[in-house]
Amino acid sequence: MANKSTAHPRFGISVVLLTFLLILSGQTVQAMGKKKPHFVDTLKLHGYIDNYGNVRLNNSPLTELPEPFNVEGFLDIEGSQIERLPDGLTVKGYVNASNTRLTRFPKIDVGGYINLTNSKVAVLPQGFKVNGDLSLSGTPIAALPRRLNVKGNLYLSNTRVKLLPPDLSVGGDLYLRGSPVSTIPETVRVGGRIYR
Repeated sequence: MANKSTAHPRFGISVVLLTFLLILSGQTVQAMGKKKPHFVDTLKLHGYIDNYGNVRLNNSPLTELPEPFNVEGFLDIEGSQIERLPDGLTVKGYVNASNTRLTRFPKIDVGGYINLTNSKVAVLPQGFKVNGDLSLSGTPIAALPRRLNVKGNLYLSNTRVKLLPPDLSVGGDLYLRGSPVSTIPETVRVGGRIYR
């Protein structure tokens, strides 16, 4: 005579429901315990940040940077796909953004020179201060902002700049070859030589 064990239908449904809830809660706890990878950690993992805090994104598929973003060394995005730099960016070293799709450069804190050669930059912020050289050679920029202060050399070769702002300050040399600048206001301060 075979033993027939019959379970109550309600008991079977309760066990299934309880099992499902335990699995669901376990997945939720596990998901909550996982941390999303930090942007900087991801860059380090892919070799875009070295041990000195320098960031090289020349061949990166990235199109933008997070905000805020603090670079301990230099930022090199030459020839990259990046079209915009965040306003919350700080760079202790220099910025090399030559041959990029950038159309504007934000008023950010950069410790060294800024290279925008052959980029699409057409606008700089008013009161912009550069702690080294500023190269705008080969850009579509047509006007410099008021109170532009460049501690190093200013390169305006092959730009569309016709007039220099009267309060322009350049600590080093001023390079104007290939630009339509014809006169220099007497109030413009240039610490080095002017090359036309």
